[in-house]
Amino acid sequence: MKKEFITAKLIACLLLSIASSPIFGQEKDKDRVKLEHGQIGNVADKNATYTHTSSPDAQWYPDAGLGLFVHWGLSSVKNMDASWPMVIGWELRSKKMDTLEIKRVIKERDYKAINGKRTIITPNEYWAMAKDLDAKNYDPDKWIKAAKEAGFTYAVITTKHHEGFALWPSAYGDFSTKNFMGGKDLVRPFVNACRKYGLKVGLYFSPPDWYFNKDYENFFFQESRVLNPTFPELDANLNPRTSKPTAEETAKHRAAYAAMVRGQLTELLTNYGKIDLLWFDGRAAVDNPTKVLTQEEIRRLQPGIVMNPRMHGTGDFITFERTPPSKDPGDIWAEFCNTWTDSWSNSNTLPFRSNAFILGQYVAMRAWGVNYLPSIGPKADGSMSEAVYQNMEVIAKWMKANGKAVKNTKQLPTDETASVPATSNNNFRYLFAIPEFKDNGVFEKDRLPAKDILLTLKTANKPKKVKLLGSGKSLDFSYVDQQVQVKLQASIRTNLVDVVQIEL
Repeated sequence: MKKEFITAKLIACLLLSIASSPIFGQEKDKDRVKLEHGQIGNVADKNATYTHTSSPDAQWYPDAGLGLFVHWGLSSVKNMDASWPMVIGWELRSKKMDTLEIKRVIKERDYKAINGKRTIITPNEYWAMAKDLDAKNYDPDKWIKAAKEAGFTYAVITTKHHEGFALWPSAYGDFSTKNFMGGKDLVRPFVNACRKYGLKVGLYFSPPDWYFNKDYENFFFQESRVLNPTFPELDANLNPRTSKPTAEETAKHRAAYAAMVRGQLTELLTNYGKIDLLWFDGRAAVDNPTKVLTQEEIRRLQPGIVMNPRMHGTGDFITFERTPPSKDPGDIWAEFCNTWTDSWSNSNTLPFRSNAFILGQYVAMRAWGVNYLPSIGPKADGSMSEAVYQNMEVIAKWMKANGKAVKNTKQLPTDETASVPATSNNNFRYLFAIPEFKDNGVFEKDRLPAKDILLTLKTANKPKKVKLLGSGKSLDFSYVDQQVQVKLQASIRTNLVDVVQIEL
């Protein structure tokens, strides 16, 4: 069988094997992203064409390659995942409880019965962590400097997650650093650090605000109501709600909510100079979407900005979360975000995914022209764990040796195919030999020993020279029937991603 006939399938299988993995411990719930997105109204318009902005200042995005996602907020106080621990009942989406069991669980507050092994914390207990988020060692300059040295080109920080706590002293709402840190602005040092080291500035903003909407929010997972429709709505103490707001009260609240979202977004887009990227995470639950900022209004404030479709339904780029695309997304701007540990925000006590895995995801995405956005999280005092910098150094060293294979490169020409993810730059082709992991593992303990691998490139152009990019070692090759074959022996492979450079 000729290898070019199975190339597409091989690459798809390889990408899935290196890029799909559980986020919460060993959980393998492929529907979790979809379910979370349904809870926050994060549903992109299926008819959207994703025609990106033509602003000259935005054309950096498709070649950005590597971005740093910084999840920080109240969750760092107790090293838990961001926002979602305050919503209970995940497991009941596939389990039906009878009336007697529901009454027992509520009476005894036996939330373990419906939440399994997940952390249980009431929303009010979660929000109380705001008093312990002191940020005394907050130093984004140190983060961004390390990111710059590791080859990151843009960074995104969670200015406000679904929890509702804003990292700047907002004039809108009553849950920000204005109320808990004496007005300390945590967004500005991040923006300044990005500018200092030449990274594009990205701001994450969640329109859903569970704190502002706490008297109207049901903290029982909505998808679980399909099988358990009689389960009562839960308030911020995870008690059954005993009253329901009137239509007039609801309308008044929604108007205030829309004004808050609009006001906070306007602050972010006017108080910090040029913002390069706006990362939304859900829709604003308002009667009239035009009451919050429209895309046209955002572009008037920031003409060169790029934004995802998670608020408006359309945007400049699409975002794949946790699970990567299984095929080339095509001629659109796209990004894949994932975690560097098993949590978006906890980089303090959890083990880091193997850097072989992280680099494998990165190069696999670049082979399709997709940006990669791994996430880390600071501690409650604002400092990063030493493990963050140690891992950054590993990435930096790999970039120093192999960076030309992912920087300023393109996808393979349409008439060429490879047996592994690959990129191109003029007459150079870069083929990536990605380490394998057992049982969809992601940690160093799961990495399998390196083995001999045969790399192939289908091209009408004759190869001139082939070498292992990291070491510069020349490699033997054959060229038969317009196919380059290179055998990469296990003895010369590293424990990260190896790059074979083919000069045509």
